[in-house]
Amino acid sequence: MTTEQRIEYLSGKVQKFEKEPLYQLDIQSVFSFRVLVNGCPVYSNFDKIPGTTRVNINSSILKSGKQNIEIELYPGYDDKGAQKQYLQNGENFILKVEKTGWNKDGSLLAPEEVAEFRNDDQEVDYSKLAEYKTNINFNASVPYTLTGWENGEDLSSLNQKELESKVVNFYKDMASAFKDKNYDYLNTMFLNADNEWYRAEYFPKDVITKFQSTKGRKAKSVSTTRAESDIYSQNVYPIENYVMKFYGNNRMVRLEPKDGFNRGESLLGYDDIDKTGMNRKTFIDMLLYIPKGTQSLQIIR
Repeated sequence: MTTEQRIEYLSGKVQKFEKEPLYQLDIQSVFSFRVLVNGCPVYSNFDKIPGTTRVNINSSILKSGKQNIEIELYPGYDDKGAQKQYLQNGENFILKVEKTGWNKDGSLLAPEEVAEFRNDDQEVDYSKLAEYKTNINFNASVPYTLTGWENGEDLSSLNQKELESKVVNFYKDMASAFKDKNYDYLNTMFLNADNEWYRAEYFPKDVITKFQSTKGRKAKSVSTTRAESDIYSQNVYPIENYVMKFYGNNRMVRLEPKDGFNRGESLLGYDDIDKTGMNRKTFIDMLLYIPKGTQSLQIIR
């Protein structure tokens, strides 16, 4: 599909509602961590630099009702850049679930906190743990219903070697399209995932146009350092040194870097030098599934 065809198709799918709630996670952490919403990975950070982030999670909320958040904590790094052996006590990880929404002028409403987790449980000695996993729940009220990955095959029941071969080939195909700057093909492959993402965040046509006209994909930059050159260049990462991980009750799959600070990200990524001479390492979220009754992988998130 051309850019214009995608814009018309996707903008025609978005419904407008009287109330358009937007759920976000506000995370502060000195630990390495991974967070999943209803089994879908929404954010992770295994970098040496701790920090804060705010991430929209509506596309992982398929319908109103009880929602589940999985939190995985891993040790952070010392002042020499080495990963510590254990976690530590104190409020070193804070996650808040907040509800906001859109004003008519396009600004966000003041957020309302609906759930919170802090690693301050006096009954848990974090300083003796090399990892910590927990769950919290919250109720969400959204005006839409998404199919998501619920109609996907149980990928864990399939022949794993055959599945891995299919997934690797899919990733290589996407990496090749990105390398060749075949953005119409790339964005058409993401069409179903974008459809649910845009509907879940009530995107107007001008926002859809911006995303669909960009030469690339919305992605997460996990590291930015000064480059040795200010000449623009881009290097798409090879599909190697990976682990294959299942998500969403084994309905979704993706490849992730086996180790390093990039682990926890999709393997589809690149590094580039921007016009300010900064080198960015960027990863594009891509979760695959096989709709029931078919044998072909599709992008669902």
